[in-house]
Amino acid sequence: MSPYLKENRLQDVIAAIQVMGAYDKHTSRKADLWSAQLGTPQSGPDWFEVCREHPEFFRTNTTEDDAEDANWVGIRWRWATGRTFSPESGLNLTHGEISSLAANEKKKLTRAPLTSDQIETLIASAIQLHSRAIEHKRELRWWAIPAISAATAFLGAVLGAFAHSYFQ
Repeated sequence: MSPYLKENRLQDVIAAIQVMGAYDKHTSRKADLWSAQLGTPQSGPDWFEVCREHPEFFRTNTTEDDAEDANWVGIRWRWATGRTFSPESGLNLTHGEISSLAANEKKKLTRAPLTSDQIETLIASAIQLHSRAIEHKRELRWWAIPAISAATAFLGAVLGAFAHSYFQ
């Protein structure tokens, strides 16, 4: 079953795309920290699980952090760019500006937040995938009645043949 068919899943995916795409501090972070911006998901137990079921949009990773598992989540599109964004200034830096930074300043760089057009594209894709999942589910239903009718007719024929030979 498509994860898009889960109740309230589309709204959770759209919320995660908006918040994770626009977040300017980190490309990815622990899944439980996203709850501060996103609240509790409506379609799954936590944000890690919701995002793990949608690898078309989200990158998930489980690592060991401070002797306990830490589930990291980030929006996949942001990983397609380099670490050129300064969260402190809110600007993308040029290669020249990056090369002049001290090593500890370079470590603070992250990938740039998505533009509103990029976020809109991802939301449109999520809506389209949701619609396709619903349509696919409808397409699967058309054969159920004929299949059940055929199976019932076959079973009736077998039982009739058996009864005819048994009672003669």
